[in-house]
Amino acid sequence: MEHKGILSSAFNMSLGFVPVIISILLCELITQDTAIYIGTGIGIVGIYLSHRQKGVLLPNFILYIATGVLSLLSLAALIPGDYVPPGALPLTLEVGILIPMLSLYMHKRRFINYFLRQIGACKKRLYAQGAEAAVVSARIVLIFGILHFIIISITVILQSPLSKTSLFVLYKILPPTVFIMSILFNQIAIRFFNHLIAHTEYVPIVNTKGDVIGKTPAIEAINYKNTYINPVIRIAVSTHGMLFLCDRPSTAILDKNKVDVPMECYLRYGESLAEGANRLISNAIPQAKDIKPEFNIVYHFENEVTNRLIYLFIIDLEDDSVLCTPRFKNSKLWNFKQIEENLGKGFFSCCFEDEYEHLKNVIYIREKYKES
Repeated sequence: MEHKGILSSAFNMSLGFVPVIISILLCELITQDTAIYIGTGIGIVGIYLSHRQKGVLLPNFILYIATGVLSLLSLAALIPGDYVPPGALPLTLEVGILIPMLSLYMHKRRFINYFLRQIGACKKRLYAQGAEAAVVSARIVLIFGILHFIIISITVILQSPLSKTSLFVLYKILPPTVFIMSILFNQIAIRFFNHLIAHTEYVPIVNTKGDVIGKTPAIEAINYKNTYINPVIRIAVSTHGMLFLCDRPSTAILDKNKVDVPMECYLRYGESLAEGANRLISNAIPQAKDIKPEFNIVYHFENEVTNRLIYLFIIDLEDDSVLCTPRFKNSKLWNFKQIEENLGKGFFSCCFEDEYEHLKNVIYIREKYKES
């Protein structure tokens, strides 16, 4: 099944340069004044149609700016005299667009924050997103514009006077190319973003009762620490009446390198608890077959580092040879006496210390049942 991208082409604000591109191309075929009028008309029609479409409006601020610049040039065309030297319209339009793009990019934070404050009042929730997309487009076109003027400077220094070919390329071909490349690169960025999001792993956001109330990328579950409650599966392993424990990874965000149960992971969005537990076991001990984890308890755990709803499972193994794997760092079997001698000394993970009494009771009852 084909997945629709998170961002559509509507987020390619560089499409707002189309009226400018058309004016530049037309000025080679018709008079400069007429080319400007046509470009201005196209921009106005584009703005009108975007506001007439159904659904939530995604404003193209780049189109507004480009149409504004063209409108000013259209008014200037009514004044007698050569407001734009013959043949200079492409470069004039490029400079006329890049100046407000530079201003927009330099004041990007103020620009975006303004619309963030307006969202609640005007109920146009995509205005802030449109502002962010406009800043991205401004940055891209400024990069190509700067490259264009660097090329002009180098060519003028190395070649004086400029040949007809150089004049044509520098002042006729490259100005529209700057805007066309901005559109293309913006679209490539959108496609890359959508591809990245399509392969992003999500984890659910839950309340303390376990009800799913949203989702977030797994990387945010790590970076945002205790902003949301995320479900975590933990699996304890018992064998011969003892607990199998190992060191937590040095990359863990919580209690790194402390002794803990051997398996832990976030529950994926859309995944059941059983599926998550089986996935965790398959990744940790793939050589083990037909292991059925038993769900024990669920509890809410929060501190300054993380905020989790923990689902604790336990598996009982008769054959502990499957645990001999490099995945489990500094692993060994612990009896209850050894564990209790080290409780409260910062040796074990905080979650394990909370779970210990429950695990001890479960294993004790299970072993008594085996004896009878």
